[in-house]
Amino acid sequence: MENIVLPILPLIGLIGGFFSGLLGLGGGVIMLPLLTFVGGVPLKLATGTSLVHVFIASATGMFSHHRGRMVDLKVGFILGIAGVIGGFVGSFLSVPLSTRSLEYIYLFVVMLAVILLFIPQKFDDKNYKKRDSNKLAGIAIGLGVGSLTGLLGVGGGFIMIPLMTYFLKIPLRVTIGTSLLIILIISLGTLGAKVEIGHVDLIITLLVISGAVIGALLGAYVSRRTPVKFLRLILLSILVLILFTVGYKTFF
Repeated sequence: MENIVLPILPLIGLIGGFFSGLLGLGGGVIMLPLLTFVGGVPLKLATGTSLVHVFIASATGMFSHHRGRMVDLKVGFILGIAGVIGGFVGSFLSVPLSTRSLEYIYLFVVMLAVILLFIPQKFDDKNYKKRDSNKLAGIAIGLGVGSLTGLLGVGGGFIMIPLMTYFLKIPLRVTIGTSLLIILIISLGTLGAKVEIGHVDLIITLLVISGAVIGALLGAYVSRRTPVKFLRLILLSILVLILFTVGYKTFF
């Protein structure tokens, strides 16, 4: 605990919550680098703290997006339930893995998300009608993203969003709101496992989530008023920045 910068943790929670509401990320992809590099929280403890933050921020942001009718409930529940199963598996797989192994997995998934976001999509959320999606593809995405949530403590929205737009043909704005519902379900199912294996510290977690609700509400408000192309650009920029920052620390 002596290396952890406690006073900055609420600000980290606020930042993570804002991007959760803005981009449907859940906040974990941003929280992990901030908690470990800025807050001085050990990685495995940061995964548990991040997961609690993901739960609070995604719940707040999802309800805000739902009021704007930008959540596909059917897709959300299918992927979310599949993700819970994957989350339990990932949580217990994370125990024997080294910190370096977790960093490699994290970098690989961020790189995959960046590649998918470079693929242009031509779906318009104004003309989108909630319909039957490919259930098998949805279940596979849910299982995979849930496993990442358990392994890394990230909500998985950063990879789920490009996967849903590319494979399930859902437009970005609807994907952002639906992603938060999926992340909420997955994080709820995975949180118990993280607590059981001792990856959640009460004081650190309370400090982090103290800023999460305000940040998520603000982010959702801004998201509904931002053009889709800019949301996509912001998401891509954040992931590229994280890729280079975490990659540099990992390898150099």
